[in-house]
Amino acid sequence: MFTLYALFRGLFGWIARMFRNAFAVLGTLIALVIVVVVLGAVWGVLTDRGIPQKTVLAIDARGGFSDAPVPGLFVQPQMSFIDLIFALQKATGDTRVKGILLRVGDGGIAGAHAQELKEALDAFRAGEAGRFVIAQASSFQGPGIGQYYVASLADEIWLQRTSEMNAVGLLSTTVFLRGVFDKVGAKPVFGQRYEYKNAANVYTETDYTPAHREATTHLVQSLYGTLTADIAERRKMQPEALRGLIDAGPYLTQGAVDAKLADRVGFYDDAREAAKARAGSGSDVMPIEEYYEHEGSPYDNPYGNDGTVALVAAEGPIVDGASTESLLDGRVMGGDTIAQAITDAADDPAVKAILFRVNSPGGSALASDVILDALQKAQGRGKKIIVSMGPVAASGGYWVSMYADRIFASPATITGSIGVLSGKLMVRDTYRLVGLNPAEIGVGANANFNSAFDEWTPQQRAKFEAGLDQIYDRFTAAVAEGRKMPLDQVREIARGRVWPGSDALGLKLIDKFGGLADALDATIEAAGLDKSKRINVALYPQVSPWDVFWSSMSGAATTAQQLRALGNVVDSETGRALLELFGGGASAGRQIRMPREEVR
Repeated sequence: MFTLYALFRGLFGWIARMFRNAFAVLGTLIALVIVVVVLGAVWGVLTDRGIPQKTVLAIDARGGFSDAPVPGLFVQPQMSFIDLIFALQKATGDTRVKGILLRVGDGGIAGAHAQELKEALDAFRAGEAGRFVIAQASSFQGPGIGQYYVASLADEIWLQRTSEMNAVGLLSTTVFLRGVFDKVGAKPVFGQRYEYKNAANVYTETDYTPAHREATTHLVQSLYGTLTADIAERRKMQPEALRGLIDAGPYLTQGAVDAKLADRVGFYDDAREAAKARAGSGSDVMPIEEYYEHEGSPYDNPYGNDGTVALVAAEGPIVDGASTESLLDGRVMGGDTIAQAITDAADDPAVKAILFRVNSPGGSALASDVILDALQKAQGRGKKIIVSMGPVAASGGYWVSMYADRIFASPATITGSIGVLSGKLMVRDTYRLVGLNPAEIGVGANANFNSAFDEWTPQQRAKFEAGLDQIYDRFTAAVAEGRKMPLDQVREIARGRVWPGSDALGLKLIDKFGGLADALDATIEAAGLDKSKRINVALYPQVSPWDVFWSSMSGAATTAQQLRALGNVVDSETGRALLELFGGGASAGRQIRMPREEVR
């Protein structure tokens, strides 16, 4: 007995020492991070040169932008689109800033972001005579015409020699998984309201249905027409002539210049020197991130202000519970987190109105309703709600917007998709492919209702369909009430159909074309404040760098476990689709979300 006691005492003592050592190492690392941050701040103060009297701001638009700010823990995160707009507004009133140097060409950018950037750059040029914008691209090899649209906002476009210009149109791609599911013995069982609610089609079909094809074709044609009309105006062409040039592409560098799609041949440093020369003697180029860090937002007035409005930034697929931010999954909008942010803003007596920025393809109907409830209660407490739609505010993204006092969107914003879908994936035969045999014992007539191994009985299917009807009826009735439209009119434009912002205005789904800056002006007005005064914009929810770090760690661990479990069944591309369903996708509850398709 003594020997066994000594053995356990030694074992637990060893475990305790390991924990102490681990915490000591963790504490040392945290202290090291704090020291590095402090030294970096001191070094920044000592080496700060201030803003040159003749400054050109450099914007790297390659790859696009996240919509809402994301704090960085160890490194400076990429500038968010909201920060970019505020930085440009600050620069508009800064006489030291003479021009903008855009770096473009690679990767995609959301159409609505491109259109909002156009408004911001036009306002910047109008702020002082002689201002300019120069764009330079190593090539235009990225998908679609979004990057070329951004380049067209400049006074002149530089294109690197021996390069290519592949801005040849707009393409929507949908990957249908039904064929793979058939090969691995998986059976998708879904319901949707109604024929245009196409998100489930990627699981249930092998090609476009007529309704899916009709809606997607109209969406792509509308976005293409809107974007090319803007480009043609900037390049001083007729839209038909520009589209003819695009159809004749792709081009090599000199061919693009000859076609007047580009203006000059040169590398980035050549364009940089040209921008400095145009700004005048003694000028310098400064990254806009550095400028923003130094100068801040024109609405960063927490003390001594004349009034405060809240900016609630809501981005990502909508899920139940808390918001998360991870390296693998990106940003996810948690219903509880966003609802609490809205409540916090409504509780603050200094906040006179709320600007709700939405960039989401939708998700959980329950979480969407939690957010909407918080918004309506804020309105009940006298807070005006203005919605600014980002690149996408559809399905659940529209659900949370529909009772706003005013809704702003860009012509290229993707919205609508008033509908619902749900279902599950039957995978009994899939498991058997790798020698697994799922067996179940349940208590209760419907204990297996959400089981991935049992099909619904006729009675269960009827209850499932009734649930879809309840969500759809609630959605359409709420749109009718919130948008002050007849219910029959709502049902004509609903049925799960996605609409571009250019159609949404005429359909009364939105109130006005405009980006974040326009919606902010309207929020300030709704708050009864004077835009010319010192306005403070308080950002909600408040997310710390450590929040991002720990949610990234949690997300990475969960994803790794799921991938290991399914790695022997399917390849990685199909695995991602299966994981969404197994790990809490459509089978987790009623979903109001957009189709899984990319428009480029």
